[in-house]
Amino acid sequence: MDLIYGPVQSLRYGSSLGVNLLGAEKVCSYNCHYCHLGPTEMTLNKARKEYIYPSIDDLQQAFRKYIQQSVKIDNIVVSGNGEPTLYPEFEAAMQAICELRDTHLPGIKIVALSNGAHLDIKKVISGLNLIDEPVIKIDAGNDRILQSLNQPLVRTTLEKLLSHLPKLSSFVSQSLFVKGEIDNSQAETIDEWIEIMGILKPKTIQICTLSRSSKVHPGLLRLEEDELYGIAFKLKKRTTLEAQVFS
Repeated sequence: MDLIYGPVQSLRYGSSLGVNLLGAEKVCSYNCHYCHLGPTEMTLNKARKEYIYPSIDDLQQAFRKYIQQSVKIDNIVVSGNGEPTLYPEFEAAMQAICELRDTHLPGIKIVALSNGAHLDIKKVISGLNLIDEPVIKIDAGNDRILQSLNQPLVRTTLEKLLSHLPKLSSFVSQSLFVKGEIDNSQAETIDEWIEIMGILKPKTIQICTLSRSSKVHPGLLRLEEDELYGIAFKLKKRTTLEAQVFS
């Protein structure tokens, strides 16, 4: 995956210009069973001490080269091969992307997709607060589901996530629901997830399911569209919060 890629057609973000700060290998602090990139094989020790990331200068050059194509886009999405907040100069990268956007693509929204595991780092918070829309993954209503479905490679809990999310100026939550060998769509788990949403009150709540069968864990199954709308209905009934459904 190139440093700047796309545009990618997304259900959530339309025609999106992708930004991959992480280079050619997957760099992530989660090992989610459903990840389309496959399992996380790089250790965090290597990711932090040995791995060579693209530079800010590389980012600026790739961005300027790409926009010469004059391709229409709806959003800039920072995601790529894993967890973008693991990029060592994350705050500086967000600042550079904002400046490039303001100069070349004024008015285009900047989005970053994150698992939220590194919100205890000040420069991650400040970097996310520079952009228009941080999107934080919250698939679980309890720590058992968090550990089994997302398989964090760092010490993290829902309590830790809840304690740091208020440091963001605003954020969008994105939750993926599955059933089968691992199931986060059972009534009790949904009730716990709804309680978390009611506490956090994200700017927007996005719920979705697998778009394809999981290569990593074939025992995971997608939910039907009416099941997702059922979750959204329960959420609104309990909290008055509305969710966007993507299936």
